[in-house]
Amino acid sequence: MPRRTTASEGRVELTWPGKVPLLAAVPPGPLMLRERVGEASGWHDRLIWGDNSLALAALREELGAAVDLVYIDPPFDVGASHYLRKGEVEVLAYRDTWGGPGYLSMLYPRLVLLRALMKPTATIVVHVGIQVCHHVRVVMDEVFGADNFVNQVAWKRYSAHNDAGQGARRLGAVHDVLLIYGMGPERTWTTLRAPYDKDYVAKWYRHVEPGTGRRFMSSPLTAPGGAAKGNPSYEFLGVRRFWRYGQATMAELHRSGRVYQSRPGAVPRQKHYLDEQEGVPLQDVWTDIRALQGTHTERVGYDTQKPEALLERIVHMCSRPGDLILDAFAGSGTTAAVAARCGRRWVVIDRSQPAFTVIRRRLRAMTQRGEAGPFAVFDALPAARRALVERLGEAELRGRLLALHGATAWSEGQVTAQVAVEGSGNAAGETTWPEGQIHGRRGEAAVVVAASEQRPTAGDIARWQAAARGAGAAALEVIAWAFEPSAHDVDAPEVTLWEVPRAFVEGESIGPIRASRLSLAVEVTAAGRAIRLADYAGPDSAGCWTSPGVDAIVEWAIDERGEDGVFTPRWSTQRGRDGAMELSSPAIAGEGRVVVEAVDVAGRISTRAIG
Repeated sequence: MPRRTTASEGRVELTWPGKVPLLAAVPPGPLMLRERVGEASGWHDRLIWGDNSLALAALREELGAAVDLVYIDPPFDVGASHYLRKGEVEVLAYRDTWGGPGYLSMLYPRLVLLRALMKPTATIVVHVGIQVCHHVRVVMDEVFGADNFVNQVAWKRYSAHNDAGQGARRLGAVHDVLLIYGMGPERTWTTLRAPYDKDYVAKWYRHVEPGTGRRFMSSPLTAPGGAAKGNPSYEFLGVRRFWRYGQATMAELHRSGRVYQSRPGAVPRQKHYLDEQEGVPLQDVWTDIRALQGTHTERVGYDTQKPEALLERIVHMCSRPGDLILDAFAGSGTTAAVAARCGRRWVVIDRSQPAFTVIRRRLRAMTQRGEAGPFAVFDALPAARRALVERLGEAELRGRLLALHGATAWSEGQVTAQVAVEGSGNAAGETTWPEGQIHGRRGEAAVVVAASEQRPTAGDIARWQAAARGAGAAALEVIAWAFEPSAHDVDAPEVTLWEVPRAFVEGESIGPIRASRLSLAVEVTAAGRAIRLADYAGPDSAGCWTSPGVDAIVEWAIDERGEDGVFTPRWSTQRGRDGAMELSSPAIAGEGRVVVEAVDVAGRISTRAIG
């Protein structure tokens, strides 16, 4: 272990361009409940979609210091992008292109937020690459204290790596690093044991028992020191010696088959079976768990997915059943999956849309199989959006979206359209006429940017459509953060719906993308309505509009209650490894509103409502 830095010697601190003093607290934003999976009477596990700094601040406000184990697998700052891969489809999951100082500026405040959520007995495990582990360790010394350093584990992912091929002037990089810190000396800890390696087994457990095939090693039954040590002397299996045990014990060992005699007349020895040994205490080099390959059934197609065996080891080592585990860079959702199977509670966070849909699909399937309990899905986007509006204002935000959309500001001012609203007539038979506002122009189309908190409905679009016609525009484009399901029922070729990408709120200069269009068919049966996926169209990876059909859908679910704006799937199905998926739902009794949500292979979510 390294020598500790004493208080009198001061603290080693890492500085970098752009490092700023940390705020006393990150203002917590409200997390919006988006979905419930299963029925929970008390605690419900949580999947949070959005920026983890906002989510962590909100959790601190709600839970306080309640977390028993933090595991995070943040980006490694490798200067490349990572993808979700499904068959021939390849979708960007996240960009790992921070560049030194930017990477540390991202990670540093999040480590502080994580620390504020941890119990005094908690442990944090940070999984990093060799490119950044030295910097991250110094930052963790600053945040958690050098005295709370526990271990630096080398996890050998590969037996060899092709970056050390012929002509390379470097050694092959075959391991990642796990940095383990505790909140204090009383941290939760269980000493685990690893299986013996093959060379050790071959050398020491070289005997194989006939009939059972069990491997064993042997140890002396004779007692050094003889009579001087008080050891008994008698004949056993034809051999007289001083023995470690009395005659009754020796007879029982022989009766139970635990005495080994290589040949008649040889000195008997005691058997120790390999399958009864605990193994060796776990050390800080892990070579027995390999990275996932294409043949592993647990693979979900996410580039940086880690094996469940790795997380199981960490969970069993640093937590107990019922403990709360937090992962703020959830990726493929392995932490949540393992925590659920190991009887731990969990909270996982990720901002990537492909990651979010993969995690949710994985956990929905586990819940259906009884391998995970109920969980809730929260969205941090409203809090991030609200913060952006407070910083920029609605007008500036609208202007940026128009510019990224390639639209120019509407110069003719506000246009009033006479659109009758059903049921708006007053007692005198008069009719009121709402106003529609156009914000921009792109080619022959009028462009409307919905307010940040608005979810446009079919009625809103009808009013804007009339305003566009009144202004002489041949088409209408509506930009919004999200649409009510009814908006997608507008059947007008001159109207297109565009969504603001979530990455926009995180500072990326990315324009609105065409909203996906899911077509449904309702079939009336004797037992009720059945819903069938009829067609699907949406943007491809390059943003071009395409109609791949229902083959692009990998999961869909139904909420036949459609209450409170919170999606509660009562039935769901996923595309199997063989590519098959049910395209029609079971019959749904009643005539009430039904909400349908579908996810395509790129992780895009489409929502429709019937009734």
